[in-house]
Formats: sequence, structure tokens, C-alpha cells
Amino acid sequence: MKHPALKIMQWGALLASGVIAAQVAMIVANGKPFCINDGCGIVESLTTVPPLVVNLAGLLYFLVLFAACRLEVRSRHHRPGFDWLRLLLTLGLVAEGVLLSYQVVVIHTLCSYCLGIFAMIVLLNLLYGWQQIVLAAPLFAAVIVAFTALNFGPTLLTLQRQSMDAGSMAVRKSAQPPVKQRYLFFSSNCPHCRRVLEALPGCDSGALHLNPIDRVKGLTLPGNLTYSDGYSPALNRLVLSLLDIHEVPVLLVRDEEGMTLLEGEKRILDFFAKDCHRQAPQTSEAPAADNPLAGMSVLGAEPPQEGCNVDLDCQDKVAQPGTGARPHN
Repeated sequence: MKHPALKIMQWGALLASGVIAAQVAMIVANGKPFCINDGCGIVESLTTVPPLVVNLAGLLYFLVLFAACRLEVRSRHHRPGFDWLRLLLTLGLVAEGVLLSYQVVVIHTLCSYCLGIFAMIVLLNLLYGWQQIVLAAPLFAAVIVAFTALNFGPTLLTLQRQSMDAGSMAVRKSAQPPVKQRYLFFSSNCPHCRRVLEALPGCDSGALHLNPIDRVKGLTLPGNLTYSDGYSPALNRLVLSLLDIHEVPVLLVRDEEGMTLLEGEKRILDFFAKDCHRQAPQTSEAPAADNPLAGMSVLGAEPPQEGCNVDLDCQDKVAQPGTGARPHN
């Protein structure tokens, strides 16, 4: 092993230690880690170990790696019988392989902070030479293949109600006992979703959660809502992905009898009409513009398309809703 490469590895491990130390300080000060996307929050919500503990373990790992690099530099002419640095690098790459595979294969969401740590560990392994690459690369590949071969469908069962609540941008609580919980998954640029939002019932038949799959900056929403700034659109996408649902709007209803899923504008509007025991308005040739149910599927005129693809923008062929939207960043 060449001395310059070891020096680079040494400073790289020290740099990673500084980054993780800053993340630990952020968690202690603000109660949550810094991340440039929503992936960190999702990974955090689906793990049993607090992020502070995970980061402290990572900080300890890179400090030990830094010490091992310094020891290797000093004893490069008198190499010990066992290569502890090689073992540390291999263990780090395998551990990152498990975390990366979980994000890609199971929850379908990447954590930007985790990717940065992974890139540093890969770089350190590459700097240690071709022998390290020959040893660590097959182990890393084996972890990826193992995760790909496994079926993680039952992962949906691990999503408790508090997880879906973490994706709620706004909640309208019920004055009745919380027998029924309704979660509406929608997109802010989907006209079908907007029509469902406009037609949301005012009856008190259970709690109503609004779970967008994107960041809502301005949208006309019903009244009597309690807003949350810490909602996670990526978590809502994860729920739909685990349910193998690719279009919104989607209504998830949880009650004493279990869970019911309703997909599409017509089914959701029909459910709200029956849930509140409302009568559909009389059909007319020119429905009133201020009637939120006018021209909707509850009148029997099923639209050719009832939802918008989660990953694509839906073409808005209906009139834009009125102004007065509550801006929400």
C-alpha cells in the first residue's frame, strides 16, 4: 500500500467524521437530522434505532478507521500479522450495502445523506488497492443480490397509523370517537384530485387526513383543518408503492372492520355521498358552476380517466379552482 494513498484515506476518514459530528450536533439542536430530500425522514420512520444512535455509531466507525490509517502509515514497513484496516473497510462496505439495498429494494426511496456516507466508504475501499476491491466487491454484490431475491411485500404491515399520519399535510378531526380514519392521497397538479377535494363532505363521519404526494404550495382546501409543516410526501409515495398503486386520488379508510381502498375520482365521490347519506343533485343540462359535485361522477357520467399517474403530470382539462388557496410550503 502506497503512503500517499494512505494519507488520503486518513484525511477522508477524518472528513467523514467531521460531517457526521455536524449531523449529530444538528440532531441534538433541532431534534432531526439534516437532509436535502425526504428520504432521510422515511428511513428514520422505518427503523427502530434512533438517528442519533446511528450517527454516533458512524462517527465511532470513522474515528476508528482514521486511527487504523494512521497506524498503517506508521507501521507500513513493519506490517502486523492481521490487516485490521482491510477488515474495517470491508465491514463498512457490507453494512452500507445492506442500508442501500433496503432503500432501493424495500422502501424505494434514497436518503441523500446516506448516499454521501456510502460514496466515502466506496472511495476509501478503492484507495486501499486492487486486493481490497477483489475482496469487498463480491461481498457487496452478494448483499444486493440477496435483497433483490427476497420478497418484501409484507413490509406494508409494518406501516402503523402514526407513519401515515406523518404524511398528513392537514387533518380534520372528528367530534365522534375515532372509529373511522380516512386518508386521501392526492397530487396538487391533478384535476381529478382537485375535484375530490372540492367535493369533500362536511359531515362528521370520521377523521379526515390529507396526504399529498408532492409539496403543496397553493391549493383550495376545505375548512376546519389543522395543518402540519413536517409532513412527508415521499412517505405517501412509499405507501402507494407498497400497495402497488400508481394513480391518485386514492382514499384509504380504516375502521373497526379493517382497511378499505378506493381508487379513482368516481369511487371516492360515491363513497363520500353514501358515507354522509347525501342525495346526488338533480341532473341538468347546465350544472351550476358553484356546485362542487356538478358534472362529477356521482351524477352517473363517469369520466374517461379517473386518476393521474403518480410519476407523471396529469393534463388539466378542467377549469382551475378559484383563488383563495392557503399557501403551504
